[in-house]
Amino acid sequence: MNATTRLRLPGLPARLTAVLLIALALPAASQVNQKQYEGYLLVGQFGEICTMCEAMVLCQATSEPIAPTAVPDAGSFTLYHLHTRTFWSQVSTIWEWFIANFSSATLAAGHERPVTVYRVEDGAWSPPLAAQVRVALEPALLTITDGHAIERRVRRWQRTEDALEIGYCERLPLWDALTVIDTKTQGRISP
Repeated sequence: MNATTRLRLPGLPARLTAVLLIALALPAASQVNQKQYEGYLLVGQFGEICTMCEAMVLCQATSEPIAPTAVPDAGSFTLYHLHTRTFWSQVSTIWEWFIANFSSATLAAGHERPVTVYRVEDGAWSPPLAAQVRVALEPALLTITDGHAIERRVRRWQRTEDALEIGYCERLPLWDALTVIDTKTQGRISP
């Protein structure tokens, strides 16, 4: 019994078995949960933020990176609530993941999803603003239609028009942040 016979799947010719085994090995090298993206904002153990996942990001005008564990009680800051992808955006992921079996460029280029922006100035909460965010790995940016972007490697918050650094951002626990937002906005969680 040779090696090809031992690896052959029942009922499939040896060449087809070899092609299937090679095809199954390709996604490991092409998916976006590669080491090079480890540590990026919103990249976890299993790769990029999923289509049905939500996230909360806190940004503050600081000169040093921040490490918050909750929404601040006072001060000035911006919260970005990234929502699940829209229906058609989720449908497009089928194509994106198929293509990712051969090249991760499509996934790395990113996708768009809705985001709610909450601005807080000296403890005063503004009404929520509906916007869109482009979540990309290459370039490593979250680009928000409110005129800001977040560099995902160092979590730097900047203006999109001139890349002027404003401060730093960090992910917050979603449900805790939503509870604070509900309390502070008297239930006006969505615009």
